[in-house]
Amino acid sequence: MQKLTTKIPTIKDLEGLLFRKLQEQFSEGMRRILEALDDWIMEQRDTARFRLKDQREISIDTLFGTVRFKRRLYLDRKTGKHVFLLDRMMQYEGRDKLSPNLEELAIQFASQGPSYRDSAQRLEALLGYRVLSHEAIRDKLIVQAERTEPSEGERRPVRVLFVEVDGLYTKLQRERRRGMENRIAVVHEGWESEGGRVRLKAKRYYYHTGDGDFWEGFGDFLVQHYDMDEQTWLVVNGDGADWIGECTSYFTRCIYTLDRFHVVRELRRYVGHLPKVWKAIRKSLASFDADMLLETLAAVPETQIAEEWREEWRKYRAFLKHHREHLRDYRDKLRKAGIDTSKMRPMGSAEAQMRIMAKRTKRGGYSWSVRGVRAMLKTIMKSKEGRPLTNLKGDTSQNFPFVNTTIRQWLQEVKRQSKGCINGTIRLLLGPMQSSPTGRALKGLIRGN
Repeated sequence: MQKLTTKIPTIKDLEGLLFRKLQEQFSEGMRRILEALDDWIMEQRDTARFRLKDQREISIDTLFGTVRFKRRLYLDRKTGKHVFLLDRMMQYEGRDKLSPNLEELAIQFASQGPSYRDSAQRLEALLGYRVLSHEAIRDKLIVQAERTEPSEGERRPVRVLFVEVDGLYTKLQRERRRGMENRIAVVHEGWESEGGRVRLKAKRYYYHTGDGDFWEGFGDFLVQHYDMDEQTWLVVNGDGADWIGECTSYFTRCIYTLDRFHVVRELRRYVGHLPKVWKAIRKSLASFDADMLLETLAAVPETQIAEEWREEWRKYRAFLKHHREHLRDYRDKLRKAGIDTSKMRPMGSAEAQMRIMAKRTKRGGYSWSVRGVRAMLKTIMKSKEGRPLTNLKGDTSQNFPFVNTTIRQWLQEVKRQSKGCINGTIRLLLGPMQSSPTGRALKGLIRGN
């Protein structure tokens, strides 16, 4: 058998080579489309208002590498300012030199953690070159989080809203305070099945950043997003903090329930070593029998509680006794109000929702600035709601004619021979000058003579 001397690339080498070629093809296609759009804008613009001044080259980093193209600069006679109409039409800030998709990916990586530095390294590994520093990613995340979002459409009509409320403590750096509590509410309209799993329906987050009362700010949030009336019910679930329990004094039809996750966690610490007691506690919690739960706890001798925890045990029993009504099933009240509760489930997802944000803000012992932690939490909330992490800037001051077209048509447009040497056509060889000495010399070069 003849010895093989040809070196065959590995699948890794082949994949890397094709990806680089794909980047080159993408860059060229993107350049052609953008320059064709800029040509179209030049023809369709309001010539009385926008005076053509110059054509300048710009480079932007994208998900597939750097794209360099030329676009025209105009003088806006109305405002006296110089503008790039292509940037306005494409809702893009040319000075950013970063595509919105790449910016959103960088912010998404940063929100997932574990750090800004790690997100910069992941971007570099994905694209093959260094795109942004970790400081630049942090700055862009903060700017996007603080940017005013466009207003939504119609408010959603609801009969029952479910609210999970909790506080998330984060450490602060270079502040007089050592830390701050971030008060957050997760609002949803119930539960729905998806692929064998149950998820919260139409989930939204409210993050209180104002100086006023939490529930006043939350009320404004509800009015902004939901069509509510005197028949709308709120079911609020919390850990028993005083500021959470104040919800019933702000809303007429409001049911407050004590979060069972926190109750179970605390009771396991005190009586988890007592099998019979623990079994009775779990049974009473599962059936929402508050009276049975308190009777079970009252029957536990203090001698069976660890000595160092006995004082806390007494306080916690008094706490549960104070919240007796909040341990009952909220669905009983809703049924009495004539509301169908067949698809409603027990409350208790507050801790799971907080864990997602705590994983990013607490892992590694991070300390934050107030501005930084607020921006990060807002970004995580937008991501979990499925909203875009970047807000584009549009401009309606120059109205162009509506054109029903596709990207494929723009790609076909830039292949026309009228574009000249873009697709290799030399106009001198197509006109009457093809028989001139210069034309004959060029033909000879082409034929290889």
